[in-house]
Formats: sequence, structure tokens, C-alpha cells
Amino acid sequence: MEIVGYLRPDGQIGIRNKVSIIFSTDCSRYVAQKLKMLFPEGTQIFGYPGGCALVEGAFNKLIALGTHSSTAAALVVGLGCEGTDANQVAEAIAATGRPVEAIKIQDEGGDLRAIEKGSRILVRMLQAASVAKRVPMSPGDLIVGTECGGSDATSGLASNPITGVAGDMLIDAGGTYMISELEELLGCSDILAKRAANDEVAGEVREAIADAERRCFASGRFAWGYGNIMGGLTSIEEKSYGALAKSGTKPLQGILRKYGLPKRRGFFLQVGETGSGWFHGDPEGINQFAAHGAHLAMFTTGCGSTTGGLIPVIKVIANPTRMQLIRDNADFDATPIINGESTIQEMGAALYEEILAVAAGKLTKSEVYGHFEV
Repeated sequence: MEIVGYLRPDGQIGIRNKVSIIFSTDCSRYVAQKLKMLFPEGTQIFGYPGGCALVEGAFNKLIALGTHSSTAAALVVGLGCEGTDANQVAEAIAATGRPVEAIKIQDEGGDLRAIEKGSRILVRMLQAASVAKRVPMSPGDLIVGTECGGSDATSGLASNPITGVAGDMLIDAGGTYMISELEELLGCSDILAKRAANDEVAGEVREAIADAERRCFASGRFAWGYGNIMGGLTSIEEKSYGALAKSGTKPLQGILRKYGLPKRRGFFLQVGETGSGWFHGDPEGINQFAAHGAHLAMFTTGCGSTTGGLIPVIKVIANPTRMQLIRDNADFDATPIINGESTIQEMGAALYEEILAVAAGKLTKSEVYGHFEV
């Protein structure tokens, strides 16, 4: 399948072509949202729901998302007195060669003038983005992440294993694959350490999962996640081995902490700069993948999900009953495995083809509906 991406000044190639509207503080979210409403096509919105104080991890994440391969240009909207300064965010994005401008509501004289100025900027950016250079991509250029949520028995038996197969196939083609949620890998450190590329990575894996376990004890989250409980799972530990199936079989190259692109290709665990990989909701996990350069994500669920994000999300369901109830939001039907009509290897190969189709431009359901949760 032919994949033609969008070449960025820093050499990245994106599978989507968006102008990002970034609010650097919660106080500028309103203006950013109004601009998004005025220019719904070709734009995406995200930002920091805080911003008064400069928090390094949050600042770095804004930069990583603002320089994602699918971002053609960026407009940063600030209030003017926040620690997460709009000009600093814009300067960091500009270092990659992308067109970027910043406006501050206080400097412009209020919301209305800021919206007017932002609108004129967006018109120019959207026109420039529409003629972005297109170049061929190979599967080896792709970075893909997988998350699971609202899990049930079919997640561990079918949905997660086929994402592992698809991830293996992507790595065989030269690509990069990552999973997260270390609190859902409790008890799996020895298994993953044996797959580590070297002793240093093995030690990092053991410590990262031990840290996740300490966090769980501290917060009492061993049975955390109402979706998992609804799906019939009694604890995070019970979920872990089924969640491990997302990882496939390839050597583990390392743990991704610092936001930005992985330094090499292959399989990674992703934890981000701000914690052990536990997210306060599935959409945040999807956008965490984006901050590490993922072009798209797979999301497995037994209960059903409507999750979207800054990157395309392929939602995978293997529960026959749930698939009928939430078919309109599902992208990949894995129920033939549970029904005994297909094997994990066969469905994993079909899922890999779906990855390539989405990379080539096929819209996921959440993209069609305009879902965006962050």
C-alpha cells in the first residue's frame, strides 16, 4: 500500500497535516477554542490546563506535541502573565523550522482582538499547509503505540495479542512500536527483562516496573479502573498478563522517558517525563504516545471506547456482544478470534494492514466524528 506523507523542515514525515492551536495556560483556552471553532478544518487544539507556574515536564510536552510530524505550523495563544510563556513555546517550536507565531491576550487588548489577530494568522498558516511537500513513506518510517482500556477477558485473549502481532510485523518492516501503562505490567518484569537488548535495559525495566508497583501500593490502585472492573477483571495484577500480550515478541530496546523521537527503531516501553506511565485517562495515554513521536495508535477495549487524540486511533474490539453495541465507534473487528473463525496470527496480519491503510490516509472513526479528548 502506497503511503505518501508530509515532509517537515526538521526531516520528520507526518501522515496527517494539521495546524496546531496551542493554549499555554488555562486562561487562554477560551480564545484557542474560539479559533478552533472558526477554523474547524485542518486545525487541532491542545494545551496546558494550568500554566501559571513553569512546569518543565508540561512545557516539554507542549513542545513535543507542537513539533509532532503531523504539525505543519502552530499558533500559540497565551494570556501574558503565565509561567508557561507563549513566546518561549513558540521559539522552541520555531527551532524545528516550522512556521509558528504567538499571541498574548493581554498584549492584544482582550479576547476579541486576540481572536481577530489569531484568525488572520491561521488563514495564512492553513494556506501554506495546504501545499506542504509530499514524499513517499515506508512502513519502516512509522511509529505506532498501543494502549488498552475498559478491558475484559477478550482483551487479553484476542485484542491485545493481535496488536502484539501487528507490532512485531511493523518492527520486521523496520518500524518502531511502543506500549505504556507499566502499572498494568505488574509481575511481568522478569519476562520483559529477558527480552531486553542488554543488561542496562534489563535493569531499567525491572526498576521501572518496581516503581510502578510502589506507586500502586501508595495510591491503592490495584483495582483501579472502573472500565476494567465492569469488564470482569478484579485487579490490575489480573489484567497484567493480558496487557503484556500487547508487547509482541521482539527485543526491548529501552524505556522512553524524555519526550521526542526514539533514538533508534524497534520495541520500547514508554513512561514519559512526568511519571511511571500511568495516565489519568485513555486519551492522555494516546497523546503521550504522540509526544514520543507516534504517528498513530491502536487502542484495545472490551467494554467499548470512543477515544480520540492528536493522532489517529484504531480501536480494536474482540467482544462479540460489545462489538454489536458500539460498532459505530470500532475500527477493527477482532471477534472472529473469539468465535473460532480466525487465528491470532491471521487477525494480527489484518490489523497490520489496517495500520498501513490509516497511515496512507484512511480516516479512523474518531477522526470522522471529530472526537478529541485531552
